[in-house]
Amino acid sequence: MRGAIVGDIIGSAFIDSPQPAVKFQLLKPFSAYTDDTVLTISTADAILSGKSYKEALKEWTRAYPTAGYQSKFLEWALSNNEDEAYHSSGDGAARRVSPIGYSALSLDEALLEAKKATVVTHKDEAKVQASQALCGTIYLAKTGHNKTTIKEFLIHDMGYKLPDTLTKDCTEKFKQQYQSPVPCAIMAVLNSDSFEESIRRAIWLDGPSNTLGSITGAVAQAYFKHIPKSIIRKSLSRLSDDLDTTLSRFEEKYCSRLIIDKKEIQFNFH
Repeated sequence: MRGAIVGDIIGSAFIDSPQPAVKFQLLKPFSAYTDDTVLTISTADAILSGKSYKEALKEWTRAYPTAGYQSKFLEWALSNNEDEAYHSSGDGAARRVSPIGYSALSLDEALLEAKKATVVTHKDEAKVQASQALCGTIYLAKTGHNKTTIKEFLIHDMGYKLPDTLTKDCTEKFKQQYQSPVPCAIMAVLNSDSFEESIRRAIWLDGPSNTLGSITGAVAQAYFKHIPKSIIRKSLSRLSDDLDTTLSRFEEKYCSRLIIDKKEIQFNFH
């Protein structure tokens, strides 16, 4: 899960400055966590505590109201009307649901919980599918499945299209169909040989760099099972104590020993 936080922090410095190449300084003095980190932590907290995804989402947003949310979301999160529904048209819940892929004990659980966490704010089928694609990919990656199997699951079993090649305008090409950067973020990992290379490819893409970094980082940690210690240290030192505490608790319970024994899974998505 910390891969998502690292990716968000790295990507935060490039939101308004797309990189022309994959070689750039990963962390700047002003690199910082954004709302993607806070909302990801809220999902982790829901899993750890048994709170509903909605309850945890509101609690953490209220604790960090200046993290960079859309104004309508913040208004909803701060509202005392617990019955009020919120329907977002933003990038999607995929940027916050990655902990589900790590905690799930089965592929079916990953897909079910991804949907439950998503519909709190995003009821569009495309947004639900993006979250399911992400959490399903993380589950398969953490259980030792290779890139070919992951592609097969996404394309043939979920009917989720991936780019044939990773081009700089990938997110724009897929925006209309999927309304989410998930396909390009996953492809950044599938086209890479390490966590760092995955993040560099994600930030190189035109698009929401912190969200691309967060989604890519979550998948890359599950697949490569290694993040350079220097990157972890320089990134996570920027977290507040309570964010870091919840992250550490989740990592200890679900990520300290990523599952590396490949499970035989029969895909029956449809």
